[in-house]
Parts: sequence; structure tokens; C-alpha cells
Amino acid sequence: MKVFNNLDPLELATSDYTDALSALDLDSFPIVPDFAIELRESEETGQHIYYVSPSRGELAGFPYWDNAERDMRHFVAEDVPLGSIAEPVDDADADWQIVIFEHRGFVYVLEGAAPKTHRFDVWFRVPTDRYIAEWARVINEFNPIEPVT
Repeated sequence: MKVFNNLDPLELATSDYTDALSALDLDSFPIVPDFAIELRESEETGQHIYYVSPSRGELAGFPYWDNAERDMRHFVAEDVPLGSIAEPVDDADADWQIVIFEHRGFVYVLEGAAPKTHRFDVWFRVPTDRYIAEWARVINEFNPIEPVT
């Protein structure tokens, strides 16, 4: 699958994301209406979660979330990575950073190549209902709600 990159990186004024995000032109983020979530097997560390688009390719992912398939068996709606512009989800490791927040009907995703970076090579937005529906689909696949009988 091809890998998506924006034509120009997104540069934040600071790596203090709570301050920097409010200064962004959120309308400039490309919309990904065909957003999907995939779990893919890695060679040694179980499955990892990827954000993908049939039309744009691989968007972003969680390369250090090992054995995600195990976690998904216990996942519930409150576990979905979805922050706000005032308190974004912010996860990082040695060579990776992801920032996720919801604002006015869209979920914004920024992915960079270093922790606490202020430069993001990947940045896009997804309609909130699509983002939530994809996470609900994945959660239901691994942790279906059984009806009480």
C-alpha cells in the first residue's frame, strides 16, 4: 500500500501542543472521507493499528502499540484515541509522534518523526462520525457486545 504524505510539512510554533494547535488553520487539513482502520501482523510483535484510506494509502499508525489485537479484546469506547484541541491525545516513541484531537465535526491527526516534534509530515482530518464508526467496527470485531438473554 502506498504511503500518504502531505506536499508540505506542517510546522507548529512550539511542541506545546495545547498552545500550538489553536493557532492552526484547520481548514487547510485535507479531508479523508474514506478513512479506515486496519490491524496488520508484524513479524515479532503481534498486530499493529494503521489508519488507511483506499484512495490515499497508508495515512498514519501506531508502530509501537505491540499486540494491539490483545488489547482490542478489552477495548471500549472510552479507550478510543480522541482528544480535544485543548487536551489532544499525544503519543510518542523514539522516532515517532502522533497527535489526535476532535474539533467541530472533524478528527485531526498529525504524525511526525520524533517525540515532541513541531514538524509533521502527515496531517489530515476525518469526519468525526467516520472516525468513531471505524473505531466502533474494530472494537466490535474484537470485543463484540453480547446481548443479555
